[in-house]
Amino acid sequence: MTNPSDSPIDSLPYQRILVTGVKGQLGTDLSLTLGEKCLGFDRDDFDLTEPSETREHLLRAAPDLVINTAAYTAVDKAEENESDCFAVNADAVANLAEVCEELACPLVQISTDYVFGGDKQRKTPYLEDDTPDPQGVYAKSKLAGEQAASTWREHLIVRTCGLYSVHPDGPIRGRNFCDTMLSLGRNNTPLRVVDDQWCTPTFVPHLSQMIFQLLARNERGVFHATADGQTTWFQLAKELFSAAGLDVELTPIPTSEYPTPAERPQYSVLASSKPLERPDWRLGCREYAALQSAS
Repeated sequence: MTNPSDSPIDSLPYQRILVTGVKGQLGTDLSLTLGEKCLGFDRDDFDLTEPSETREHLLRAAPDLVINTAAYTAVDKAEENESDCFAVNADAVANLAEVCEELACPLVQISTDYVFGGDKQRKTPYLEDDTPDPQGVYAKSKLAGEQAASTWREHLIVRTCGLYSVHPDGPIRGRNFCDTMLSLGRNNTPLRVVDDQWCTPTFVPHLSQMIFQLLARNERGVFHATADGQTTWFQLAKELFSAAGLDVELTPIPTSEYPTPAERPQYSVLASSKPLERPDWRLGCREYAALQSAS
């Protein structure tokens, strides 16, 4: 396996890459890594849910690739804001797909492990050709976004999970799971963390490198791009505190003791039947902790 920090962007067959949601975790990392190749846009620049604005800005930018990282990610709020959630996660993707087809420009749509979750007995990782069964508004909207992206034949759908990254201002509670854990752990807050939801949280720089691998090979279709292996949120927190050298009182709890408005998948581990270099989830956790300690 190559070092995840070795970027294959020099091998990319694209020179003008438009990245939406450029102020988000993944958008920021893609922008920094792509450098001059990146045309970054966020919601302050134009409204993806408005077809005319989307068309105007894309035609003016004239990209030869679009990566859509923009998303409505407030999973619990989505239960009460279904129309807003679908507008961003599905309707906006349909707008992008339509203009990308007009430009003959490939579209990369970032999706999620939440498109699975209906099988309560599942114990083996999902592959790309497994049938989605989303639960909740957010999950259903992301599947609708996949379907919208696939209306343009030049699509690449990248499903991932539990993204976390390092922020220049340090850990910020609520920004991602690892940030929240470090923020609380550094204050010696005793923590109770769910230990029966299985998934594979993924360090954002590792996801960026996986996306670049796929683009360098000019792949199309659906790919699962997460860290390798599987873990629970409790086990992730335990690994993080160990890597950060923190002694935190950590108690495992079942999902039933941490109810949320939106149902979370009990098991949504993604694996890939297609060739892709996927760093182990522990490596991402350790790299994240080391970078936070150095900042």
